[in-house]
Amino acid sequence: MKKSILPILTYSSIIAVPLFLFIYAISYIFAAAYMYVPIQALLGISLAIFCISNGIELFVYKTGTKNVLRLSRHEVDQTKSTISHLVGSKSTKTITFNVKRFNNKEKQLELHKYKVQVDKFTSVLTALLKVKSHSDSTLSIRCSCNMGICGSCGMEVNGKPVLACETNVLKNVKEGDEIEISPMTGHPMVKDLVTDFDDFFSKHISVAPYLERKNKEEQYNAKEIYNQSNDDISKFLPYSYCIMCGLCLDACPVVNTNPQFAGPQALSQGYRYYADSRDQMGEARLELVNAPEMVWGCEFAGACSDACPKGVDPAGAIQLLKFEVMKNSLVGNAPDNK
Repeated sequence: MKKSILPILTYSSIIAVPLFLFIYAISYIFAAAYMYVPIQALLGISLAIFCISNGIELFVYKTGTKNVLRLSRHEVDQTKSTISHLVGSKSTKTITFNVKRFNNKEKQLELHKYKVQVDKFTSVLTALLKVKSHSDSTLSIRCSCNMGICGSCGMEVNGKPVLACETNVLKNVKEGDEIEISPMTGHPMVKDLVTDFDDFFSKHISVAPYLERKNKEEQYNAKEIYNQSNDDISKFLPYSYCIMCGLCLDACPVVNTNPQFAGPQALSQGYRYYADSRDQMGEARLELVNAPEMVWGCEFAGACSDACPKGVDPAGAIQLLKFEVMKNSLVGNAPDNK
């Protein structure tokens, strides 16, 4: 009922305003004596209509708003109830963290146990930061973004190399509500869960991970854009998502037995730049990786691709790089300007 009369009242109040002003103006233009009484009567009637209609409209608006607010609160309660039903209660659970910390003085791993309260959303990194803040401030951890972008929180959880910030605690709990944390064994250890990446970066640099042009002046002062088709981009784009977290090296069985092996990260980036149509290094780039400690050291276990948190396929990239090296050795047609 109120909703049906609300438009009528609104229109009546809108019409009453110009009508009131019109009659008010007429009363001054035609100020004849015989017109005084009817004009004043019309003026009073229009003013009365305006006041009454606006008063009723204001009353209806206020009561309607209260109903709308009540409905909104009801809808909010329903939404909260639905979310609570879908997500479930945020109950906590006490988990035992068996952290294998590297003792640099003794050159060995030492087991430390910590009990941490976690819920269904707690990541391994968050739990370890709780340990550092409330239980043991001497625990050394490397982390930065907490978003799976920087790649600095790599470690082993239950023996598997992962990013701690992307690893849920409760999904990795073993029997007895315990979880095992240790530093990556594929890198030299520094302290606790922190490993040394100097050798990792040296291997990365060894494959010339940058675009190279024959004309140096053009390379640093290009006068036009290097246009690429979608096919050109698709050849190297999947391998450009590497965040240099080092998990692939930790998972690689060859790296763990042969420290001289360049590793999947460096070799996949070698192929990434070889496949880029803007690069003109060509045969020289293939010669960099044509060595026993380079592409021929890979045994194609595939563990590196399984460990990659960004879906890069370093094992596949190395096989493609092997094919290009063999083709260049047999045919000698490595393109210098792809």
